[in-house]
Amino acid sequence: MILDATEAEDITDTCTTKCGPKTQGLRIYVPVLFTIELAADLSVYYKTVDGKSLNDIFPPRIEEMKPGTSYTFEPPTHEGYTYAGYKKTTDGSDPSKFKDITEGDPPKLEPYKGNFEQYRIYQYYKVDEEVCEPGQTASENGVCTPPPPPPPFEACTYTILPPAQSQAISKQLMNPEAAGHILGDDRANGRHFDATQGIPTSENLYANAWGYEYLFQHTFGEMKGKIKYDCEVKVTYSLTWKEKNNKDEWKTKTGSASKTYTFDFTRDYTYWQIQQLQVLGVNQAKLSNYALPGGSVTLQATNYTAPALATKASTELNDHVRPAKTGSLHYSPSTIDGGRSGRPSPPNDQSKLKSMAESKTDEPQVRNDAIQFSYKNKDTEVMNGDWIKASPPAPKEIPAPTKIRSYKDAGEQILYKGSQLISRTLINRGNTPSTGTMMYTMVEGDVNGQGDQSYPINGINSVTVHTPVVDYASVSDDKTHNQKKVPSADRMALILNRPFTVRIPTNGQHLDINAYPGYGKRDYAKYFKTKQVWFPFDVYSADHKTFYPKQTWIDIPVQQLDTVFQLPVWIDEGNYTIAFRTIAENAPTSFTTQQDANTDLNHHVAKDTVDVEVIGRLYDFHVTDIADFAWETVFRQAVGSPAPTGRSYWVGPNGIDGEPRGNTRPYVLPILRGSHPQPGSKNVTVKTGYHFKFDLKTMGNMFGDRDAIQLTPSFYYQDRSTATAPERIPVDLYYHSDKQSFIRIGSAADVERRQVTLNQRLRNVTMADLKQTATSIYELTSGWMISKEQYLAQFLKRAGQPTYTGGYDIQILPSPLRTFIQSPARPANASATSARVNASVQQWYGEYSLPARVYAVPKGTDLAAYGRSHVLDEKSPIFLKQGFIVVNLDIESIVNGDTTRPHLQYIHAPLSNQWWQLEGYDGTDGKRDHLMTDPYGVSYEVADGDVLFYDTDHSVYDDYTSRGTH
Repeated sequence: MILDATEAEDITDTCTTKCGPKTQGLRIYVPVLFTIELAADLSVYYKTVDGKSLNDIFPPRIEEMKPGTSYTFEPPTHEGYTYAGYKKTTDGSDPSKFKDITEGDPPKLEPYKGNFEQYRIYQYYKVDEEVCEPGQTASENGVCTPPPPPPPFEACTYTILPPAQSQAISKQLMNPEAAGHILGDDRANGRHFDATQGIPTSENLYANAWGYEYLFQHTFGEMKGKIKYDCEVKVTYSLTWKEKNNKDEWKTKTGSASKTYTFDFTRDYTYWQIQQLQVLGVNQAKLSNYALPGGSVTLQATNYTAPALATKASTELNDHVRPAKTGSLHYSPSTIDGGRSGRPSPPNDQSKLKSMAESKTDEPQVRNDAIQFSYKNKDTEVMNGDWIKASPPAPKEIPAPTKIRSYKDAGEQILYKGSQLISRTLINRGNTPSTGTMMYTMVEGDVNGQGDQSYPINGINSVTVHTPVVDYASVSDDKTHNQKKVPSADRMALILNRPFTVRIPTNGQHLDINAYPGYGKRDYAKYFKTKQVWFPFDVYSADHKTFYPKQTWIDIPVQQLDTVFQLPVWIDEGNYTIAFRTIAENAPTSFTTQQDANTDLNHHVAKDTVDVEVIGRLYDFHVTDIADFAWETVFRQAVGSPAPTGRSYWVGPNGIDGEPRGNTRPYVLPILRGSHPQPGSKNVTVKTGYHFKFDLKTMGNMFGDRDAIQLTPSFYYQDRSTATAPERIPVDLYYHSDKQSFIRIGSAADVERRQVTLNQRLRNVTMADLKQTATSIYELTSGWMISKEQYLAQFLKRAGQPTYTGGYDIQILPSPLRTFIQSPARPANASATSARVNASVQQWYGEYSLPARVYAVPKGTDLAAYGRSHVLDEKSPIFLKQGFIVVNLDIESIVNGDTTRPHLQYIHAPLSNQWWQLEGYDGTDGKRDHLMTDPYGVSYEVADGDVLFYDTDHSVYDDYTSRGTH
């Protein structure tokens, strides 16, 4: 129906006599919502099968049923009664109207649907034996059994009242007292370094941290409270009394009355609760330092198991307090007899019932939170969590931890990492600071824990990075080839065009090992980036394949102790200083140096210097021609021909450095009987008066205008008799001049002047050598007023003119008798010009002879005195005959005309003998014993410098009358 009328409905006509004539009836429809709740009653009564009430045994069940609620009807039990069945009605009528008892339990209402308003059930029991009625003491048949007491009932309910904390106990150890080391890893390094004093790059550190094995903190609260028991007890009293009947007779009456009692009481409880619990186990540590890889290292805990917590914790009261149930109260009050006073009233049994309830209620069971702490296979019960009556045990403390010990002191490696290689990219740096953090992880089982924690590690040592290098360099001293007449005592000799060795060891003294372990005197190659040498002059590699211009830093492989270089021929003779440096692997691009060793860590390079002297050579003396006709075809391809055979007589069979030259006997000095190579010429000797041509070479700075070669002859006599032992007799030689007889060579009267022409027919100097020499001289000299072509013409003209060389007692070969013979080729970046290179090797030309008539006497003989007492003429017996006069030459180089200070010595240098030791010769007997034997079996004692044996009994005059000279 829709209530949408605009005005009220008029119902006046429905009004009857009750309405006045002016009464008007109006009906207004108003919507009203009615909610009708139906109250359904449930009543269950218990009876014997013969209909007697059992309400004293089984109290009736009276309650209100609500739709949607389930109801079941399991029959209660009691000793002496057996359930038999039921009767029921759903209209509120008495179920006993039904004749039969239905076996089984009444139907369940699952749920009650509200489809009836009253549900009445009678549940029937068989009585196992006859029992007395209430108040009855005997049955009609005799004695009856008293009824059993009423069933026990749960009279009290409890409420656990909230506790209050009575006290709290706390304990904590939350400072790990963390410490750490960053030190040299001796196992990885193979030696000990004190990293605080110094440790090189490419060595290893170890990082180590330690602190307490675990940390903890806990607060335990003692909780106290009460349990309130609220009791409600319904007691049914059996009543008996007497009343008069209508016959005025006293008759016994029985009945019952129920009374409900309510009361309460309390029980105390106590337990311990975890307010806060936290245990932290070691997790890791992070240490930072400049020297560590990447600047830091993380140490994960190893060989370590964190503590364990087994915790049961709850804030729920029911988890801590288990109240005791009051249990079943068995209270069977005595029958109350009112006598003739009428129906009695039940007494007040509350105090009795309360006392019963209290006595039936045990102390509550309580339990603490539970904590089991375990570490290293040892369990500690910190808080017992078992159920217990009365007060539970107070908790204990978590055991105090011990400290992890350091690797250094005890070898423990819980927080340890070794082999932390110091990068070679790190420059030296002293006392670099270290920092660290130690991390602990909260173990499971915490209560209100604060999570993982980190702590600073204080007092970690600093680390000093100091990569050591040493430089104790040396240079070989080529004494064997040092021909200086006065060698330098404090300089190493480097010989032109010869190899020399530089040694750059990687071992040597560094810092004092007592103060700086791991340093000291030892090998430091591990820390070298490179070794370098710097020459103030050009050099070649040993194999001559690589050229290094002067003032170039040359890398040397670190593991190479010795390196051989070759000195170019064009280097100026003189004093130099060679520089060395060894560069540490961690050296920055811009670095500083320190002498011998970088003991100051601000330096990354060790340096050293060696003073040297570059020295030239004097070598390759050989006889290239003998003017004696008997020797012409030895040196010339034909009689009268200027063309050379290429034969010459050398100092020995070896070259400048002792390597075989290729010549063999007889082409070695001295020239004596048997030196003529042609068959049938074993008896040929050299006659006095004939000169021999020779040349020799120098290497070095002997290209100056006043440079020269000085030859000083000395003379010895040896006889040719096989009957006498070899004897070398020093002699003085005499000759006649046009103005004076018996002039002693070397005396003041000896004024003979000898001259030599460079470009002579039989000297075989090539025109190419002459022109190249002139060109080089011109280019090496400044200030010319003429052109190179003009100078060349002058030079060639001068080469064809005689040059004074001295007399019989001394020969000086000056620059006009010199050519330059070194190839001018050189590397493009060489420090020398082609002219300087060409001038580096010089060839000197000379000749020498004895007078045609020469008279020899033992040295020191006073010939004038002899002449005063004897007849003195050419045939005087004082003169030595029937033998040979040996010409021995002492050969020296003269620099800048200073004859008082010869530069190089061919034979008599203090440190070397070019003649004997290097170029050398073999005697005819195969022994190097300064003895030679001629074809006739005559032995001669020879000496270094011996050039030629002149025959005392034959002279140029033997050929002059018939042949002349050639």
